[in-house]
Amino acid sequence: MKKIHISAFVSGHGFGHISRSLEAIIRILLQNPEWTATIHSPRGEEFTSSLDLSGIWGKVRPRIQFRKTRSDVGIVQKDSLGMDLDSTESEILEFKKNKESLLQSETEVIKREKPDIIWSDSSSFPFLISYDLKIPSLFLGNFTWDYIYSYYKSSIFQKYSEELKKEYALCDLGLVLPLSCPVTSIHSTKNIGLLGRKPNLTKEEARKYYGFEEGIEYYLFSFGAYGIDSSQFDWREWDPSKRRIVIGGIEWKIEAKNNLGIVTIPHCHYPDLLRASDFVLTKPGYGILSESYFAETPILYTDRGNFPEYKYLVEALQSHYRSSYISQKDLFSFRWEEASKVAISSNVIPDPRFQNDAIQEIQDSILELIK
Repeated sequence: MKKIHISAFVSGHGFGHISRSLEAIIRILLQNPEWTATIHSPRGEEFTSSLDLSGIWGKVRPRIQFRKTRSDVGIVQKDSLGMDLDSTESEILEFKKNKESLLQSETEVIKREKPDIIWSDSSSFPFLISYDLKIPSLFLGNFTWDYIYSYYKSSIFQKYSEELKKEYALCDLGLVLPLSCPVTSIHSTKNIGLLGRKPNLTKEEARKYYGFEEGIEYYLFSFGAYGIDSSQFDWREWDPSKRRIVIGGIEWKIEAKNNLGIVTIPHCHYPDLLRASDFVLTKPGYGILSESYFAETPILYTDRGNFPEYKYLVEALQSHYRSSYISQKDLFSFRWEEASKVAISSNVIPDPRFQNDAIQEIQDSILELIK
């Protein structure tokens, strides 16, 4: 098979974009020993610092280069549960001011890199480059930023949304993941399967590996790259005799006067930690929903601010997941029992699309675009 080089621009908005795109690229390179990739992202090396080089990551690592660059603004977060729209507006204006010089410098980088395809998860900016250089392009994601920004009424958001819509229209093919918002700005789209990292261990193996005790419930706190302020918790209500809080180690740290019952496990294969846990406490995001599905772990989810993706994720949670809503008041007061019972007993309607092989669909799309 011919050598193919992928140039992937990956959003730094949280960990979900880098998690799924890197998973797809790793698996595709594993199947195609002649293929290589460059990942342009603010999150690349930060995220991979937790990956195990002894596994498949180590096999493909020499064929993946990382470059730290930012191709979208995203939404500025106060923390995982709250957004800062005023700061987002300021960053949009700053990004636009520097956009022409950024476009020139990034175009020169791509000219030297000479990729066979440009992949974006999920900004529109790379399509300006791919269109100008006549390089095939694909979008991967469950929302476009023009749709997200169109939700907010300020003139800055509305105008920027219209600008991004024109950029997305330059994309050759949009690969739309499940759990998606409407994707209307990309002319040619294809719905693909659920993409996310999967556990390597069974439930029993994972609990044994992490030293989880029998008769204890383990709640994985998964609040992404931004975390939440642990001082909001009412630690007087925390009883660790039957429950443990689990933290993956790369996200955030809890500071409590009595940290008994708080387990931090850094540098782990996160899907295995998900599988070992009885529940995951989170705000809805594509990354944690996809990985929880593959790990078969019930989800307790709370509000995440006025973000338009939330509605579509909750619809999926209520239909296709063992899940339950938990208010932030109950979350911070450790009143988790009722939500846990609801999650375990909830009826689940299987989504056949979740079973599709997203990795193969992406690879087939690449080959179709570059033939």
